Amino acid sequence: MEALRNINEALTYLKQGEIITSSGKDRFVLKNEKVCRYDEGTRFILNIEDFISLYGQNRFYLLEETAEIDETKDEAYYRYYRK
Repeated sequence: MEALRNINEALTYLKQGEIITSSGKDRFVLKNEKVCRYDEGTRFILNIEDFISLYGQNRFYLLEETAEIDETKDEAYYRYYRK
C-alpha cells in the first residue's frame, strides 16, 4: 500500500475513482460527490467537508487490491477425469 501525504492527496485519488484506506480494513470511495466509508459490514456516507473535518489528521493509504490465483486449486477444479 502506498502512503498518501495528506487529506488533499487522498481526495484527489478518491476523485479519480481509487479506493483508499486508513487501517487496511476500512475502505473509502467517492460516490455522487459523497465519501462512503465501509468497515466491517457498516457503511457511513459523509459529504466532503465532513470527511475533511473528521479524517483530516488521519494517515491514508492507496489500496491496491490484487487478485491472487492459486494455480493448484485451479488445476484441480478444471482437471478432466475419465469415468
